[in-house]
Amino acid sequence: MVMYRVVVIETPEDWNPSSLDDVPPQPPEPKVQLGEYPELFPAVQAAIEHNRQSQNQRDRRWAVVCEVGQGGKTWRGLRICTPLRYKIASIWWPAGWEPLSPFDVPLCVCRTQGTLQEDVLTYDQALATMKALNLQAMDRASTLWYVMIAVENEPVSRSISYDPAGLQTTVEIRKIHIAQPAEGGRGDCSHCPARSLDCTTAANQ
Repeated sequence: MVMYRVVVIETPEDWNPSSLDDVPPQPPEPKVQLGEYPELFPAVQAAIEHNRQSQNQRDRRWAVVCEVGQGGKTWRGLRICTPLRYKIASIWWPAGWEPLSPFDVPLCVCRTQGTLQEDVLTYDQALATMKALNLQAMDRASTLWYVMIAVENEPVSRSISYDPAGLQTTVEIRKIHIAQPAEGGRGDCSHCPARSLDCTTAANQ
């Protein structure tokens, strides 16, 4: 079972974070644990709240989110997940599903259409892009809907290979998560052909 741990480090005096989930380039070993969570986003939110208070109090204690039991390149037995970076993915618009806002994410997220957007965005940039694309989709009765994909910091695995011409290929596998913006919900599933399934019940709660 995946477990995300929020740990506290002491940041360098000359380091200025670019976001509330940012991490210094060479973070020292953590010495304090704030909590553990079975899901990523509650852990990230707990870290952000801690870091907001630290900034207000000019405190150098900073929270970082890690996955427990995964070897990272920085800490033994902990893979650093923050800072999260975001991309936009297009999905098939589920049959019978209707959004109530451009920030809605259906529970039955289908496979992506094409590839993820290559640009790596901050949360605010991704939120604005999602809003703009989905407003167009709602106005023009599109067959596609757009969601935010959160990409974890350190890769789960990394492999390096060389070919006879002396070219190096590096492949990194990273965990991604579909983000649910606080401004949105799950949309309206009442006209879905599969409205008797448990997912529609959860959407309307």
